[in-house]
Amino acid sequence: MFMYQKNEAQKEKLEKLFKKVEVLYGSVVPQMEFLGNIEVAYLEDFLKEAMRLVKHPNIDFDLFAFIRLHIAFKEEYTYCKAFNTKLLLGRGFIQPQLDVAIANIEAVPFDEKHQALATFAIKSMYESRLCVASDFEELYNMGWSQKDVFDAVSHAGMILKNGRILMTYSK
Repeated sequence: MFMYQKNEAQKEKLEKLFKKVEVLYGSVVPQMEFLGNIEVAYLEDFLKEAMRLVKHPNIDFDLFAFIRLHIAFKEEYTYCKAFNTKLLLGRGFIQPQLDVAIANIEAVPFDEKHQALATFAIKSMYESRLCVASDFEELYNMGWSQKDVFDAVSHAGMILKNGRILMTYSK
């Protein structure tokens, strides 16, 4: 549960948005209810970002979920652990694949190119001072664009930021 007040001022708009969320996700998960009640625009922004990732032209959508899952377990983000586990299991991955990736992001069940990108995204969060030009060149030589690398790094940063915010407001 999250500590927040109901957003009565935007109740009508929020109810319409929650109906869209239910269609997309099957239910309104607590994180989304929290964001919408703080400010409808926050939930709208979150959903826009989610749709951008779903449609990413080069990075497999599920890789983003594995990055979130790895960070969620490392940081003990309870809601994110449950959400991303359920999401990935629902997309056909099996628990042993999740367990391996949680322990070692280098072992995500993707090709070498995606493994390298996920590994760098995690490194950028926990060892950013160790990221050097040759890391980027290696990714670019594998076929990733500057935007692809930024999108993976940015997404890893987003889960850290959002997780900490949610932990601040959780009971």
